[in-house]
Amino acid sequence: MKKFFCLSIFICGLLLSSCSSSSIAGSILSAKEGSETADGRMIDTEASKITGNSDSTATSRPIPEPTLTMTAAPTLTQTPTPTPSLTPSPTSTPTAPDLISFSYSDLHQGVQPVAYIEDPCDYLISRWDEDKSAPGTIVVPIMFHSVAKPGREITDSTTISVAYLDYFMERAKTLGFSTITTEELIGFLESNEKIPERSMILILDDRRPGVIEEYFMPYLEENDWTLTLAWPTTDATSNSLWERMESLAETGYLDVQSHGHDHIYIQDYTPLEEIEEEVYQPIEVIQSHFGTTPRALIWPGGNFNQISVQLAQEAGFKLGFTVFSRGPVMYNWIPLGPQETAMGAPLLVLPRFWSTAADAALEKALQIVEEARVAAEILKAEELAYIASYCQPQDGD
Repeated sequence: MKKFFCLSIFICGLLLSSCSSSSIAGSILSAKEGSETADGRMIDTEASKITGNSDSTATSRPIPEPTLTMTAAPTLTQTPTPTPSLTPSPTSTPTAPDLISFSYSDLHQGVQPVAYIEDPCDYLISRWDEDKSAPGTIVVPIMFHSVAKPGREITDSTTISVAYLDYFMERAKTLGFSTITTEELIGFLESNEKIPERSMILILDDRRPGVIEEYFMPYLEENDWTLTLAWPTTDATSNSLWERMESLAETGYLDVQSHGHDHIYIQDYTPLEEIEEEVYQPIEVIQSHFGTTPRALIWPGGNFNQISVQLAQEAGFKLGFTVFSRGPVMYNWIPLGPQETAMGAPLLVLPRFWSTAADAALEKALQIVEEARVAAEILKAEELAYIASYCQPQDGD
C-alpha cells in the first residue's frame, strides 16, 4: 500500500510539473510577440509591465523570465541651440583672390602673369585703398633705339622713322597716356602708389644725345613728360659728352638709369668680375655726373642670368628691364616667360615693348585694362570681406 501511495504522489508531481511548464512557455511566447502600435512600431509586453501598463498578475514563486532589452523612446526635451561661433567656418572663410588668376586671353604662348606680393593683406589693403591707384591702372614700358632722319633707309629692326615717332606720340596723348619715372614705377609696383591710370615709361637705350635733343625733347616739353635713359657709363665717355648729358639732365625731363658699364651681354660663361663691374660700376658713375642713384638696371642686350640678378638685388636695384615684349604691367601682375620666371625676382626682369610696335602696345594695354577692371569688380566683395576678417590689427598690436 505504501509503495502504491508513493507512486501516486510521484505521478501527480509529474503532471503538475507539465502544466506549469506549458504555462511558462505561453507567457514567454506572449512576451516575445508583444503588440503593434498604430505607426507600425512594436511594443514589448514586458516593457509595459515595467511601466505599470500590464494586466498580468504576479505568480506565487519566482519564475525565470527572458531578458528583454528596452529601446529608449525619444523624449520631448528641447536640445539647447548652440551659440553661434564668431570663428569663420572653413566653408565661408573668404580667401584672398590673387591676380595670378586673371589671365588675359591674348598673351603669347608660354607667358603667364606672376604675382610677387607674398602677404595677401598687404596686397589687398593697397589694392583697395582709395588714395592709391585704382584697379586696372596699367603701365606700358617701351624701348627706343635710333630714330632715322627723313629720307634715311631703315635697315634694322630697332630703328623707327620720325614720322612713326610723331604718330606714336600723338596717339599716346589721344588715348590718355602719360609718362612716369622709374621712382614712380617702383612705388606703384611695390605698394600701388598713385600714378596715372594710363601710364607709360619710355626708355631710350644707349648713348643718343642727338635723338634726345632733336626728336624727344619737343614732346617732353610740350606734355611735361619724362624720358628714361638706359645709359652705359663706359670709361670711354668723353668730357664733352658728359657735359652735354649733364646739361640735358638739368632740364628735369630725363631720368638716368643704368645700362651697364661697358654694355656687356651677360652670358652664363661671362666672368664674375665682368658681371660685377656691369652691375656696380654704373652706380658710382651716375651719382658722380647726375647726382642721382640709379634704381633700375636695363640689361644690356636684354641679357641676364641668375648671378647678375642676385648681384643687382645686392647692389640695391629695384627694377630690371629685359627686351621681351611679354605685355604691360599692373600692380602685383607681371607677365613673364619661363626664362624670367626662373629668376625668382619678377621686378628685375620686367618686359618692354619694342618701339616698332609701340602703338599696338598701347592698344593691347587698353584691352587688358577692361578685362582687369571687370575681374576686380567681381572679386571686390570677397576681397573686402577678407580684409575685414583677417587684416585688422589684433589686440596688443
